Amino acid sequence: MSPAGSQSSEAAGGGDAVRRTALLVAIAVVGLALGTSIYLFDRAPGHAVLIPHLGQVGAPLFGAIGAWLPSFVHPLGFALLTAALLPGGSPWRYRGCAAWAAVDVAFEVGQHAALKATWLDLAERGVAPVPLARYFIHGRFDVADLVAAAAGALAAAACLRFLDGSKENFHAR
Repeated sequence: MSPAGSQSSEAAGGGDAVRRTALLVAIAVVGLALGTSIYLFDRAPGHAVLIPHLGQVGAPLFGAIGAWLPSFVHPLGFALLTAALLPGGSPWRYRGCAAWAAVDVAFEVGQHAALKATWLDLAERGVAPVPLARYFIHGRFDVADLVAAAAGALAAAACLRFLDGSKENFHAR
């Protein structure tokens, strides 16, 4: 193959990488928007400090899945955004999935009833920032959210694996 042909195939491979990165970002943004919409429409006002409540439009839009869907899309979305910032094929992309799962699990465990008094004490002594302590004190621990966080991180890893596999399949043709 001529050097010019080699350069054109590399350019095509670079375009594929850009498309894969754009797909990661698109999936992440759609997922995070879906999770945010639950706070906008289905949750009680003030449930999420930074997100206003727009009011329900009748029955909750998301039904039963609205209880745990944010816990699924948060690690999914942020793991994919993290992966989009890293080079394709980097093992850090998969480690990012595990890291976001760990963050979500830690925040869920921090809401456990057994820790509420500790958070209150930390906030009163000025050790923990009040908004963070308030999140843990007023939050509700749910095992379903732990499962959803793990599933979201696994779904992100599956997206990465699928896109990495499609890269290999594309170049094998």
